[in-house]
Amino acid sequence: MKWIKIGDYVEALIHVLTFGFGHSIASFIATSLGYTSCKCCERKQWLNRLTDKEYDGGCGHIKLF
Repeated sequence: MKWIKIGDYVEALIHVLTFGFGHSIASFIATSLGYTSCKCCERKQWLNRLTDKEYDGGCGHIKLF
């Protein structure tokens, strides 16, 4: 049985709400504050592992449909 991957849904929601510029906005804010990365991939992996312990990654592949 496949579990719902929360990180994929959050990423899709951010993608829709920001018209596809979510990663760019987050990267800009992170670099403005002195961070090297926005940690979008790490957030997605952490959320997906809450519901699917065997989740292996796959960051950067948004699937809306």
